[in-house]
Amino acid sequence: MFTRLRDDADRTDVVAVLAFAAGIAAALAIGGDELRDLDVLDSLVWVFVSGLALGFALYWVAGWGLAFVVRRLGAVAEARLARHVLAFSFLPLVVALVVWLIWAPLLLVPAAASLALLLAGLREVYAWSWARAGAAVALAALWLAALAVCLLSLLVLLGRLGE
Repeated sequence: MFTRLRDDADRTDVVAVLAFAAGIAAALAIGGDELRDLDVLDSLVWVFVSGLALGFALYWVAGWGLAFVVRRLGAVAEARLARHVLAFSFLPLVVALVVWLIWAPLLLVPAAASLALLLAGLREVYAWSWARAGAAVALAALWLAALAVCLLSLLVLLGRLGE
C-alpha cells in the first residue's frame, strides 16, 4: 500500500477522508463518556465539528512535525509524502465510532494499529530500518511536544504581562 505513495498521484480526497476519520477518533477519545450524556443531535454535531478541527490539526501539524524530522534523518522527498504516509496510517481509525460505541477504552486498539502502520509506512516509503522509522516517530512526537510547551509558556508569560 505504501509503495504506491512514491508516485506523484493526486490522493487529496482519500487523504481528507482519512484525516477526518482520525479527527473523529480523537474527538471520541477526548469527549469520552461526556458525549453519552448529550442527546444524539448534540453528540453528532460535537463529533463532526471536533472531528473536522482535530483531523485538520492532526494532518497538518503532526504531518509538519513528521516531515521536519524525516528530512533531518536523511529523506530527500518532499513534505507531502510524509504527510500522506501519516494520513494513510490513519486507516484503522475509520472504525473508531463503532469501537467507541462498544467500549471506549477499545479506541487504543485502532490507535496502536495506526502507529504500527505509520512505522511500516515510513520503513517502506523511505527504505529505512524499523529503528530509524521508530526514531522518526519518537523524535517527531518529542519535537511537537517541545513546541507545545514553548507555546503554552509564551501564552502564560503574555497573560502575566497583562496583569
